[in-house]
Amino acid sequence: MRLHVLSLLGIGCALINIAHSAAVALAPRQTPAPGPIIPEITEFVDSLSLEPGQENEVAQKLNDSAAALNLTDTPPQKAKLRKRSNVIATNLACWIIQIKFAENSCQEGSSSYSTLSTMNWSKTCWLKPRCIVSPTSAQQVSIAMKIIDFLNVNYSVRSGGHTPNPGYSNTDGGVLIELSKLRTISLSTDGTVASIGPGLKWVEVYDYLAQRNTTVLGGRIPQVGVGGLILGGGLSFFANRYGLACDNVKSFEVVTPDSKILNANAAQNSDLFWALKGGSGNFGIVTRFDMYTRNDLAKIWYEVRVYAADQTPALLDAVEDFQKNSEVQDTKAGFVFSATTGVTLVGYIYAGTVSTPFPSAFSPFFSIPCIGNFAAPTNGTHYQLVASLAAAFSPVPARHDYRAVSTGVDATMYKTVYSFWKSKALEIKASTGADMSFSIQSFSKSAVDFGTSTGGNTLGLVSQTQQWFTMLIDWDNAADDTAVRAAGKAVTDKWSEVSNAMGFGNPYIYTNDASRDQNPIASYPPANIAQMRTISHKYDPKQIAQILQSDGYLLSKVP
Repeated sequence: MRLHVLSLLGIGCALINIAHSAAVALAPRQTPAPGPIIPEITEFVDSLSLEPGQENEVAQKLNDSAAALNLTDTPPQKAKLRKRSNVIATNLACWIIQIKFAENSCQEGSSSYSTLSTMNWSKTCWLKPRCIVSPTSAQQVSIAMKIIDFLNVNYSVRSGGHTPNPGYSNTDGGVLIELSKLRTISLSTDGTVASIGPGLKWVEVYDYLAQRNTTVLGGRIPQVGVGGLILGGGLSFFANRYGLACDNVKSFEVVTPDSKILNANAAQNSDLFWALKGGSGNFGIVTRFDMYTRNDLAKIWYEVRVYAADQTPALLDAVEDFQKNSEVQDTKAGFVFSATTGVTLVGYIYAGTVSTPFPSAFSPFFSIPCIGNFAAPTNGTHYQLVASLAAAFSPVPARHDYRAVSTGVDATMYKTVYSFWKSKALEIKASTGADMSFSIQSFSKSAVDFGTSTGGNTLGLVSQTQQWFTMLIDWDNAADDTAVRAAGKAVTDKWSEVSNAMGFGNPYIYTNDASRDQNPIASYPPANIAQMRTISHKYDPKQIAQILQSDGYLLSKVP
């Protein structure tokens, strides 16, 4: 009986609850009045230059999300930024980007997203950003950085996307700022300065300038972008005469991490000007490079010869001879040396036209027989030289990795490491199908001294001739990543071992050829690193680039 009564009571309570729920459902819904907008949100929204209707929508949505974003009516302390912003913040950032940038932004699922997220040269960098923004001006880059700063979201920046290091020019789950629409290029009235956007590839720059009988110091590979190459230093064919590409910049237009648009040159923000010359992505996003033109390089001579692999030891002897003698006597002369397991290519480049079959500066190579030409002897332009190399750099998607190490000059050392490299290259080729190159890149004393004469750069190079070895590894299968990269590391470790034992060690690592596990900024002189840190805190007081940037050769990684 007791159970029966309780059951009846339970049924009665249930009926009462149902009736109450029905009454609530039938009653008109009350929309809570929006609360007052937090002042910091108002200030942020005002800075975005949105349309009036958009301003209200964005402000209200941010206000509604204030708790999740850790916003209060007191401005938050952003000195300690989150390394990983939450999903709500990233989604909000991408929503605001879509409103502000419209067709200059995209998200996953769109055809433009599919194209832009896989534009990186190496498949190792085909990641999945939460959204992509393609600014068309420095002002738009500034607004993108304001959104990233305010919401503490992770981001990455891409100029040409030629780095093979994951996260350095793409991002998983963050905001990708890709600069392909910053493609302006022009000459000053007197023709002495070329203003170049970071969205251009070097082959495009040379094409434009060749039509105007001039050129600038820049990259050697057609597909390489302007921005990353210069900020990493920038090797060119004419380093022996004019140093690095960064040494030929007159002025940078840069958006600092806290969204200010500044000019950095010898007269304005001169400390930042110095820091950008080799400082990689630590100091902001450069939106224009003003570079000195070099009319004496408008017409040049070049030839690329192909040699059988068994001639490589003799070629390495010639390389040492050239570095110690010809390169010193004639700063117009330069060379490119790249060996594979099958053949070795040597490119001979001369700053000026040549009437003889082979300039005397290259006499160390005269007696070594070649098996053909990749590029015939040509009096042409910088553009023609770079364009002719396009076939050597296959556009077919693959996985890539670079590695770098520097040493002094000695043919015995070169040949010792070459022998070790060849055994490793054949071994990894047999097991994975990977192709591995062996490249000697000479950097002469005159190249170092030219950089010093133009105000210096962050690299802090010793005034002596040196070589910057690089190797490129290409392979197809992600399953082979560990084995392939280990083979490459074994080669650069061998360089360090042999060069240090022979007294030719050099701590410098060229940023643009470094792999993800290498730390090129740490190879700069301690005094330069300390100065770079001071400049970083001056122009990026909240350390946005160090904390929110998804990856890169960051000062925060330097011990």
